[in-house]
Amino acid sequence: MGIFEKDLAASTLLAVPELYTKGQRNRGFNFKVYFGWMFMAASEAMILYFCMLGLYGQVSFTHGNDNDLFAMGDMTFTAAVIVISLKMQIIEMHNKSITAGISCFCSIGGWFLWNMILAATYSNNVIYHVRDAFLHGFGSSILWWLCLILILISVVAFELSVASVRRYLFPQEEDTFEELERDLPIRRRFEEASAMYLQQGWDRGERKSSLEVERERLEQEQADREGHVQELLKNRPETMEEANAAAARKSLNEERGRRSLEMQEMLSKRFGSVRRERQ
Repeated sequence: MGIFEKDLAASTLLAVPELYTKGQRNRGFNFKVYFGWMFMAASEAMILYFCMLGLYGQVSFTHGNDNDLFAMGDMTFTAAVIVISLKMQIIEMHNKSITAGISCFCSIGGWFLWNMILAATYSNNVIYHVRDAFLHGFGSSILWWLCLILILISVVAFELSVASVRRYLFPQEEDTFEELERDLPIRRRFEEASAMYLQQGWDRGERKSSLEVERERLEQEQADREGHVQELLKNRPETMEEANAAAARKSLNEERGRRSLEMQEMLSKRFGSVRRERQ
C-alpha cells in the first residue's frame, strides 16, 4: 500500500496542485486519523471475535475436536489475516492493480499453506490438537468454513458502511476529485491542463508561462504608475516650504495690489475735493 497506492491520477495533481497542501497541513497523518484507524481496528476485532464465539464456539451442534481451542483460534486468526489483506490491499487501495491482487493472493494463500504445513508436521500436545486438524479435522467441516465466511461478510460490511458514512458526512478534497475523475470529460480536461503545464515547463527557455506573462504585466503597470507620479512631481514645487512661500508671496502681492487700488481711489477723491475748494 505504501509503494503502489495513489488516490488520484498524476494528471489531476498537476492540474490542481493545491491538493498537495494536504500533506503540508499534516492532514494525511495526525492524531485524528490515527485514532480513527484504532477505532476501526478495535471495532472489527470485537466483531470478529464475538461472531466466532457466537456462531461457532458456543453452538451445540459442533462437537469433539471440531470446536476446540485450536479450531476457534485458527478461525479467528484466519479471519484476521483475510480482513487485513482485503483492507490494506483491496478496500483501501484506490489504485487497483495486478500487483495488489497478487500481493493479496500471496498473503492469504501463504497463511493457508502454513496451516497445511502445521497440520502435516506439528506434534500434538495436551492443549492443542494441531496435527491433521486443518486437513482432516475442522478444516474438513462445512460449518467451520461457513462461520468463517459469515464473519468476513460482517466485518467487510461494517468497514464499507463506515467508509460510506464518512464520505457522505465528512467528504475530503480527494474524495471529491475521485468522483470527478470518474467523469470522462472532466478527466480529459485534467489531462489537457496537465499536458499544457508540462509543455510550458519543457519549453521554458523559449516560451513564457502564463504566470511569467502575468508577472511581467504587473511589473510594467507598476513602472507606468511610478513614471506618472514622477511626472506629476516635476510640475510641483520641490518642497513644501517652497510651496508655502509661493502661496504666501502670491497672497501678499494680491493684498498689496488691492490696497494700492484703494489708496489711489481715495487719493483721487480727496484730490478732487481739495481741487473744488480751491476753485
